[in-house]
Amino acid sequence: MPEVFEAAAQYDDWEGSVAADNDVDDSIQSLLASRGMKSDGEALVGLSLYSGEAYFSVSAYLVPAENAEAAKAYLEAENIPNVKKVDIENVSAEEFFRLFKRFSVALSWKGMNLIGRELNTGE
Repeated sequence: MPEVFEAAAQYDDWEGSVAADNDVDDSIQSLLASRGMKSDGEALVGLSLYSGEAYFSVSAYLVPAENAEAAKAYLEAENIPNVKKVDIENVSAEEFFRLFKRFSVALSWKGMNLIGRELNTGE
């Protein structure tokens, strides 16, 4: 059964966006490859993470493609693309965030629609 690729929490009080810069030397791609979760000919196209009171999980989404351009073409050619979802076990939040040079999250209280808006902050 298809699943929708989007963030969700129990009540979704906060909504937002995220941006991250890949770490070249110690990336999420290299972690997947070293654990045998990503093969040659597969491209990582998505990540989802979930954190609860005492729970942290990460899933990776891969498609059959040699590079980002081929992965994009594959995804655009399919209405509901087939992806390989792998759960990355035994990775802490700290270990996960170390796989990125920079990681930024912006959250807006539900319905406030702040994401993407210019704001005068007095700075």
